[in-house]
Amino acid sequence: METAFLVLGVLGVGLIVVALVFGELLDGLIDAVHLESSGGLLSTEVIGSFLAALGFGGWLLLRAEFSPGGAMLGGLAAGGVMGTAALAMSRSLLRMRTDATPRTSDLVGTIGTVITRIPDDGLGEVAVTHAGHRVKLHARADAALSAGTAVVVVDVTSPTSVLVTEAGF
Repeated sequence: METAFLVLGVLGVGLIVVALVFGELLDGLIDAVHLESSGGLLSTEVIGSFLAALGFGGWLLLRAEFSPGGAMLGGLAAGGVMGTAALAMSRSLLRMRTDATPRTSDLVGTIGTVITRIPDDGLGEVAVTHAGHRVKLHARADAALSAGTAVVVVDVTSPTSVLVTEAGF
């Protein structure tokens, strides 16, 4: 009986290791079989955690001289606790909020600096900070602006080009 519990424990740990290394592949297999309508209950992490706790928990209880039935019940309880914990952690990671995707339309009103002089009716370059990143864009302006001038983005003309005006401060 000890061997059976150890095999279950090792199988569970092995499944967790395989899930860490090849996680997307295994989750794709579960999706292909259409078993994943349970909200993560049948994920490799949950099954592996359950099996590992069942196996090693039952083995430890056998070593503590519990009866095989008592060891099985204790192992099932340990597996249930660990499986539930793995499910709760997986669900919290899947439902975690993330920042909104930055869009170029969000640049309107952003303050930047002219990097390459903007001639009359020509293109220059400006640098603005957007979503924590420094972005370099092509820029047009109503009047010529020299390098180093502070500007405000007034319109986005394309994903890589903006219309700016002098900031005035």
